[in-house]
Amino acid sequence: MKKNLNKNRGKLRSEEAFDEIKNRIISLKLTPGMELDEASLGKELGMGRTPVREALLQLVAGQLVEMVPNRGFFVRPVTLDDVRDLYETMLLLHRGSISITIRRIKPEQITELQATNKELYKAGLKGEILGVTLLNSQFHRILNEATGNVFLQTYLNNLQDQSQRLAFLTYSKKQEEGPSISHFQLSFDDHEALIASIQKNDEEEAAGIMRRHIKLAHDRVLKYVSELIEIDGTG
Repeated sequence: MKKNLNKNRGKLRSEEAFDEIKNRIISLKLTPGMELDEASLGKELGMGRTPVREALLQLVAGQLVEMVPNRGFFVRPVTLDDVRDLYETMLLLHRGSISITIRRIKPEQITELQATNKELYKAGLKGEILGVTLLNSQFHRILNEATGNVFLQTYLNNLQDQSQRLAFLTYSKKQEEGPSISHFQLSFDDHEALIASIQKNDEEEAAGIMRRHIKLAHDRVLKYVSELIEIDGTG
């Protein structure tokens, strides 16, 4: 019994490490290309190297971290190919998942979507760019949960992690330049239209809105990454 308890405690520690490191990567506290030292991370998180290493290996599987032979772990950099592949995959998965969502979504989840989108709009008007990013991610995670399919939800949430990191990257630049209300408005309007189509059980309309919404995010991120590559001279 004691052995099993220790095993469970170790598993929980690796989950804690996974969540914390993932959040730091998504929020850019750990930036693209940064080396991830197991000992340093363990010291910061107040845990040993074993749960940290387990967490990093999970993040490698989730494509947020890459492991370089004889060098160690690094935050996965952002490339044009990654942007293309990510949004292609999002289009494919969301095209099928939206019909499942419409059939299974609960009234309280619709209420939660509406409330989250209202908060997103308020944050946008205040110029709270990172707040909008978090609320947008929350909106989509509610949709993912509404599929009622644990496997599909896991895949969609992994994609959302990637998308959220890219949003932080692009919005961090916008924050320096000043808020862009027009983009927040478009996102808010897409969310409102999507909720309405779900309530009408209109799969075709919902799929079209989701496709447009994903393209909006793709175009914004692609522009940012292209400019970044030009500035760095790596393009």
